[in-house]
Amino acid sequence: MGLKEWVVLPLAKKWIAGAELDAAVQDAKRANSKGVGVVVNFLGEEIRDPAAADASAEEYLRLQQALSDNRIDGYVSVKLTQLGLGADDEGMLSRLRKIASNAERLSQLLWIDMEGSAFIDRTLETYMALLKEHRGVGVALQSYTRRSWADLNRILDAGGKVRLVKGAYKESPEVVYATKAEVRASFEKLMEELFRRGDGFAIATHDGSLVDRANALSQNSKAQYHFELLKGIRDDLKLELTKSGHKVYEYLPYGDRWWAYSKRRISEHPSNIWLLLRSLV
Repeated sequence: MGLKEWVVLPLAKKWIAGAELDAAVQDAKRANSKGVGVVVNFLGEEIRDPAAADASAEEYLRLQQALSDNRIDGYVSVKLTQLGLGADDEGMLSRLRKIASNAERLSQLLWIDMEGSAFIDRTLETYMALLKEHRGVGVALQSYTRRSWADLNRILDAGGKVRLVKGAYKESPEVVYATKAEVRASFEKLMEELFRRGDGFAIATHDGSLVDRANALSQNSKAQYHFELLKGIRDDLKLELTKSGHKVYEYLPYGDRWWAYSKRRISEHPSNIWLLLRSLV
């Protein structure tokens, strides 16, 4: 084990299940035992080698089968650059179709993660094309991007499903809102439209004020929705919502490409550096 793994991996396990599929299955079972579903992601992004993209697709097929075999309440979420977007778009679509067909065969939903702004257009184009073939597919939208209002309405017009998140990639102020207040206001506006026009959507936030707003909006809406929260963050809120009768899913990543993901979690919550130091004492 290298220095980076020795120093950071103990903290990374706060947010990831581990390196192997079996670890993800065990974490998923633990979440289910608490009444929490799982959205499982095999870590990796911006893969340019077709053989590596094929291997990622095969891992997702194995993951879907493992969820089914273990009767786990959960489904997978994929990143399109992990399947070759940007390097082999035709191959990416072929791989994605296999995963979507497998999800349909197993009666599972399939989520598509949203990545950096350079990939938004192609991600949405891919999603809209796939939606015509498979209705049980949803896509993430990031409230911090200035374009998300138009993107949301385009998706809703097509009858698509949305997972609403705030966004975690570093972007130019020309692309994203610069302040937390602006991002929160955008999230609330998008969420209001989801409760007005959407169905089967996910509210993915750890922000208690936005959770409360979602619950208030639901009082005047017949839309089906659920909450999604990251593994290792706001476990108290997950259990509180579950006990209140809300459906909650935990975003559960695994795999050996955990470094970039962990850096994003640390940058989002600098206090996690203290947790890291304490774990090494």
